[in-house]
Amino acid sequence: MKENKKDARKIYTLLDVTQSLQAVIRKTYTGSYWIKAEIARLNFYPKSGHCYPDLVYKVEGKVKAEMRAIIWRNDFKRLNYAFKEVVKEELKDGMQLLFRANVNFHPKYSLSLNIVDIEPSFTLGEMAREKAATIAQLKKEQVFMRNKQLPFPLLPKRLAVISVSTSKGYHDFLNIIDNNRYGFKISHELFSALLQGDRCAESIAQQLAAIKLQQQQFDAVAIIRGGGGDVGLNAYDDLELARLVATFPLPVISGIGHSTNETVVEMVAHLNKITPTDVAYFFLGKFQDLYHYVNSLKEQLIAHAGKRILGQHILLKNLQQLFLMKVKHVTATHINQLLTYGFTIRKEFDRKVEAGHKQLKKYPAVISSTALQRIKENRRRVLLNAGMIKILANNQIKGARNHLETTEDKMHLLNPENILKRGYSLTIKDGKAISSSKQVSKGDMVTTRLFKGSFESEIKTKNDE
Repeated sequence: MKENKKDARKIYTLLDVTQSLQAVIRKTYTGSYWIKAEIARLNFYPKSGHCYPDLVYKVEGKVKAEMRAIIWRNDFKRLNYAFKEVVKEELKDGMQLLFRANVNFHPKYSLSLNIVDIEPSFTLGEMAREKAATIAQLKKEQVFMRNKQLPFPLLPKRLAVISVSTSKGYHDFLNIIDNNRYGFKISHELFSALLQGDRCAESIAQQLAAIKLQQQQFDAVAIIRGGGGDVGLNAYDDLELARLVATFPLPVISGIGHSTNETVVEMVAHLNKITPTDVAYFFLGKFQDLYHYVNSLKEQLIAHAGKRILGQHILLKNLQQLFLMKVKHVTATHINQLLTYGFTIRKEFDRKVEAGHKQLKKYPAVISSTALQRIKENRRRVLLNAGMIKILANNQIKGARNHLETTEDKMHLLNPENILKRGYSLTIKDGKAISSSKQVSKGDMVTTRLFKGSFESEIKTKNDE
């Protein structure tokens, strides 16, 4: 240290101070130490291969300490590989680390930590803790099951797909959807997003927001990601992304390509499928289910209609037989009445003739010529009356016969087959004939019976006037 003779104060250069600190730190921190911190920024330089992480330590979300660290190229390759093998993620911003480091101080580059080892299981535990905290928070907000509780469309024909156009999983999905052997038509629109990496959660969230703006155009959302195994899945435990999926107004189906360690996004989605092909077959399954259901209803309808038609045919035949019996009965009744009328007329006629003869016999034998003339006149009158009675009787018989024939004609005209033959029809609803438009409503199905055959109709409009 140099002393200025003109000034009694001791003055040190910056180099003096930094070298002094360097000496103290070397003497104090003689070994390596296990340290817990969060990577605020990784600062990896691919050209050199070195990494200069900015480390922070937070208490209740507030930064209480920060320091720069160094991971030299060879160490970074080794540590990052080992970390990825255990955690299934590469080192990146925001991760909690437990690492072993040397404390270094350089006069020019100041204080830093030289990281020489990392404990991946600690980070894995922290990730599990954060995942559990995310699940607990969503349950506390009572949104964890919200997307699962949405009614799923009977026929999901319009899909919003969040994926990457170059993804093999996405192309497998399209091949199954577009080339299905049933010919089902499912429309789909791609919303391209990053499905792994630091910006994965943010990218998917942006596309969910875009879909939400036009949600009326879609029936469901599919998030599909092919390949990659469990690598890069930490983003799907993100609280904000999981909350967006849980509260999304359309059912979300996930298929991000792994079978273990279910992420929070998969937990809160309406339904989780393992792969994009599983998602595609799920949607086709909905179409197949409805197709088989409709075919089943069709067969039931045909069988039911056949039974109804047979029943109506039997009923109509019975009505026809009953009608013929009624006609025969009425005809026989009128014939009996006519015979009775004829017998009564003849009896009355004979009675009057006999009464006339008796009256004639009462006159004395010695009747004058004038009496004889009167007898002749009375005889003529009797004969005239008899002729009139006969005429009247014939007229009455003829009128009765005409009435009988008219009745028979009316009965013949009332025969359902003759009515149907003239172009009229019989309309039936629920097995009963209808005679007023007030007996049906819009949307009812009715059966129209013709002389030959029948057909069914649906009521579109009606006029009750």
